[in-house]
Amino acid sequence: MIFDDKYFIGRKIKSFRKKRGLTQAELAEKIDLSEKHISKIEAGVHLPSLSAFLKIAEALDIGMKEFGFELKTDGNPDKEELIKCIFDSTDEEIKFLLSVVKCLKENLHKFN
Repeated sequence: MIFDDKYFIGRKIKSFRKKRGLTQAELAEKIDLSEKHISKIEAGVHLPSLSAFLKIAEALDIGMKEFGFELKTDGNPDKEELIKCIFDSTDEEIKFLLSVVKCLKENLHKFN
């Protein structure tokens, strides 16, 4: 059987939501999404956007490890802070931050 990301993530979200004693409507209200959208995510019909996924994880108090994701920062606190900043950003902010970081990285040699 082929691993289906949408289904796997949806089932995990549903399982954690139920463990927290929340209805789909309550979770949707907490993260400002529609109940219908939560239902489709849990059913594996839709894959949540990064920002929606992070809001869901925060609302359910679950980490990336529960989904099989592990961020490797090598214990570097600056990397960890940068990653947290990205995780707390909207999709639009992430696009902007990425363009700024790329520009800075390309021109970093000018500042050394």
